[in-house]
Amino acid sequence: MLYAAALLVTLAAGVPRPAQATGGMSADRLTALFEHYGDTSGRWSGGDRTTSVRLPDGRLLWLFSDTFLGPVNPDRSRPRSAAFINNSAVVQHGDELRETVHGGSAEEPASLVPPPAADQFHWIGDAQVAGDTLQVLVNRYRRTGSGPLDHALLGTALATFTLPELTPTGIRPLPLGKRISWGSTLLRDGGYTWVYGTEAFGQTKFAHVARVAGDDLAGRWEFWTGTDWVADADRSARILSGVGTSYGVQRVGGRYVLVTHENNLVFSADLVAYSAAAPTGPFEGPDYLHRAPETEAGHLVYDADLHPDLARPGKLLISYNVNNVDDAVTYADANVYRPRFIEVDWPRPRPDRADVPPAPAALTADARGAGNAELRWRPVIADDDLRYLVHRRDVTAGHTHFVRIGEPTAEPRWSADFLVNGHEYEFRVTTVGRRGESPPSPVARMTATVPPPPPPGGLRAEAGRAGDVTVRWNPLPFVQLFRLYQRDVTSGQREPALIGTFTGTSATVASLWHARTYEFTVVAVGGGGDSPPSAPVRATAFVTPPAAPTRLTAYPEADGDIRLTWAGLGPGVSYRVYRRDITAGQTSLGSPSLDTQASHRARYLEHGHEYEFAVSAVNSGGEGPISPPVRAHARFTAPRVVPTGLRVKQVGAGRVVLTWRSANPGGWHRVYRRDLTAREREFTEEEVAVQGNEAAVLRLRNGHEYEFAVAAVNQAGPGRLSRTVRATPRLPTPVGLVVTGSGTGEARLSWASAGPGLGYRVQLRDATAGGAWRTDPYPVAGTDFTAVLLARGHRYEFRVAATDGVDTGAPSAAVSLVVS
Repeated sequence: MLYAAALLVTLAAGVPRPAQATGGMSADRLTALFEHYGDTSGRWSGGDRTTSVRLPDGRLLWLFSDTFLGPVNPDRSRPRSAAFINNSAVVQHGDELRETVHGGSAEEPASLVPPPAADQFHWIGDAQVAGDTLQVLVNRYRRTGSGPLDHALLGTALATFTLPELTPTGIRPLPLGKRISWGSTLLRDGGYTWVYGTEAFGQTKFAHVARVAGDDLAGRWEFWTGTDWVADADRSARILSGVGTSYGVQRVGGRYVLVTHENNLVFSADLVAYSAAAPTGPFEGPDYLHRAPETEAGHLVYDADLHPDLARPGKLLISYNVNNVDDAVTYADANVYRPRFIEVDWPRPRPDRADVPPAPAALTADARGAGNAELRWRPVIADDDLRYLVHRRDVTAGHTHFVRIGEPTAEPRWSADFLVNGHEYEFRVTTVGRRGESPPSPVARMTATVPPPPPPGGLRAEAGRAGDVTVRWNPLPFVQLFRLYQRDVTSGQREPALIGTFTGTSATVASLWHARTYEFTVVAVGGGGDSPPSAPVRATAFVTPPAAPTRLTAYPEADGDIRLTWAGLGPGVSYRVYRRDITAGQTSLGSPSLDTQASHRARYLEHGHEYEFAVSAVNSGGEGPISPPVRAHARFTAPRVVPTGLRVKQVGAGRVVLTWRSANPGGWHRVYRRDLTAREREFTEEEVAVQGNEAAVLRLRNGHEYEFAVAAVNQAGPGRLSRTVRATPRLPTPVGLVVTGSGTGEARLSWASAGPGLGYRVQLRDATAGGAWRTDPYPVAGTDFTAVLLARGHRYEFRVAATDGVDTGAPSAAVSLVVS
């Protein structure tokens, strides 16, 4: 499927140029680079996913999924009116970020890869260059709620862009199904492009791998089944659990390193690495690379990726994303929704096995009724600075590797929490000493028994001033997820609707209607299922009418329209556009036009007139103040586009119907004619212009040949004439002529009508006497005629011709009668 998009590239001003490290860029410099660009560019303030691809001309393209555009406030918060799109790009030249790339316009930005439907969107997978084309794998999703975790995968597509222009050329859906989001990362190695994907199953995500021979993702895909390659995507096998929606794979020496955010544990702060001898695995690990400090402030970290084009020698350069499930936090701190970069040495140093302490022994795991497992083991006697690390594997969920849980402990016991009812778990423990970590202990197994959590308590709701309500509740032990439900009491809604799934103990609901009362309830989601709903709480939404739009600008267009743009005020806001004709003496603004976008096109203006415009914004709280006015003159320029394809559609009596093609099918046109038979040298303009691409030219001389042309026209006059066509209008020839005798020296004639508005001339001759044809002196209005005073015994011939009062057409076939 081809698509047209207005690709907008915007330049950043004042971006510093940090010195690039030899052989790459440091992680600290990259983090600072995006922080500064987000604060100062005025175009891009944050995004997630964060994949990079080197372009043939040396530029580096950073691709993002959900993106905030526009400037940040002086206190480094994001305006609630900030544009939010589902994917974008930032272009790096050398060691500086220069351009933001997205669809639409600066006033009305849109996603770089547009959605196929209003309730759907694309998130970025990974990208590569194939020849002179940029190929981007994108995943198509549908919203299932308003929370950041509420969406469903619909499939994977291949978006393409020309290089170096980055002009979009198409979106091709790939026949890969909707089980796996393909494009988590790409790797070129051994004559193949390896495509990794992610399958989300319950709370666990699994890695998959496919391959394409060569470097064109439009080619034939093959999928790894665990033992072989097949063409059926449904047979793709899981190769690793605990990956993110995106992750990175890089070949280092003779091994393949997979780096991901740790997803075997919900809301982990860890970034880990696995390694294998082949792109398909089996993978060993994990190696713990980094613990993200942002989680200590209640934020989420997710979607790690590798950036080998910028990595320094001997290091892995890794990015990860930061977000918060409460969007009020993301708006309050613009730095929350930006990539972070770290770098780690690789290969990782390995301690001598002889120097590490022994593994713990006699590990036991006993289920407790509160949904936890009580672990105990025999203490290790080695030195005075020993700690223990507990590792867990959810066998029922299909985890392929153990995951570290909690912090190191000095005691030989542990309570493992947040278990899922009925799931079988394996546990093991390692000893950490001064010189390293021991091998793991033997495994202990147990099956969890987890009751449903109680309903959340302490529910309260506080209305803001922008149609938002913040709902808070008390924490619950062993519960990390909560579902928020809403009911519109004022409108009479009977059943509550799911707003979203949230972590933490608060959520902000936006886009509520002014003066409506809403009821909220919360359900806790635990390992034993869902709790009953909490006691409800109500709040009445308040919406402050929006401020006056700013940066109103008027642009006169060549077609006489005036295009208006202004700074948009975000979702839930429409606009009223006022105008007055100053030249015509209007003293007040007229009735407004309505627009849902931050732009307007003023039409049907008078050439040379000066107009004044002002705009107000409207939300459910009412209309805000009107902006300061702007003025502009309507200036028409004669059309430059010449109509094409002029042809004669129909020829009739005294009329010709013309049709043509036009760049503006609904625009106005002038028709020109000249009578070639009358030897006219100049074209005559038809008195009335026509709208559209068809016209009937009337009052033509029948039997005369005419030449026609067409020109587009506006208030500045007509443009150039089209190529000409010729036609000769003719009167129709009557048919069905019948003659009968009366026996009194008369002959009665009748014939079929030749059309409305026509008369007829009767022609006759005395064939017996050898007479010539003569025309009866009186035209006939109807379709019958009686010839009188005829010579008896003589044979007469008759014929009829149509007339418009000026010209007479060709006569009909003759009929004859012997008069009696």
